[in-house]
Amino acid sequence: MLGAWEVKVSTSGMPQKVATAFDQLNEMVGAEYTFVAYLGSQVVNGTNHAVLAEQTIVAGKDTKNAVVVIFRETKEGVALSGIERVLETGGELGGIKVDVTTNIPAEAKDAFTTTMEGFVGCKIELIALLGTQMTKGNNYIFAATSTSVTPEPETKVCMITVNPMTKDIAFADLLAAKHDVMSLGYAFTWLKRGTSFGAPLGEWP
Repeated sequence: MLGAWEVKVSTSGMPQKVATAFDQLNEMVGAEYTFVAYLGSQVVNGTNHAVLAEQTIVAGKDTKNAVVVIFRETKEGVALSGIERVLETGGELGGIKVDVTTNIPAEAKDAFTTTMEGFVGCKIELIALLGTQMTKGNNYIFAATSTSVTPEPETKVCMITVNPMTKDIAFADLLAAKHDVMSLGYAFTWLKRGTSFGAPLGEWP
C-alpha cells in the first residue's frame, strides 16, 4: 500500500546508499550516531528509509537518546529527512537511562517474558533494549516488531515498555510519524513515549 511502511528489520546493516548517508550524520557538530537497526522503507514522493540509532549529545555531559532517523531517497540520491527522538535520558531520580543494545541482557529478556505471559493478539520479536527506568520495580523499554495474528497479518515496529513487578505494558508505534516532501532537508523530532511515562508531544528544534 502506498504510504505504508514495509517493515524489513536488519541489525546487520542497511542499503549501501542509506549507509553512506548515515555515515554523514557523524560529520554534524553536537551529536554522534550509532547504528542499531534498519527498520524498513516507505514509498511517498520517493522512498523513505527508517534507521534506529543511538544518539549521543556531546556538548557538556554526554547524554544518550534513542532516535529513528529518516532518509529520503529520490533520483537525486539519499538525504537526511528527519530525526525523531523516541526515548530520552532523564537526569532526575526515577528518570530513564538510555543504553541501546541488540545484545539484550538475560535479566531484561526474563522481565519481558514474565510481563508478557498470557499476552495474545500479536507476535512480538525483540530488536533491542533501548533503556531502563527505576520506578516501582523496573521499567524495561524495548524496540520490537509486532505482527498481528490475523488472516492478513500486519507488522509494525514498536517501542514496548514492560514492568514485571506491576505487570504494566505500554506500546508506542516507532514509525507513526508522517514524513512528506515538506520535511525534506529538515531535522525534526517528536517526543513520543508510552503511556507509562506521561510525556506530551512536543517539538525539538
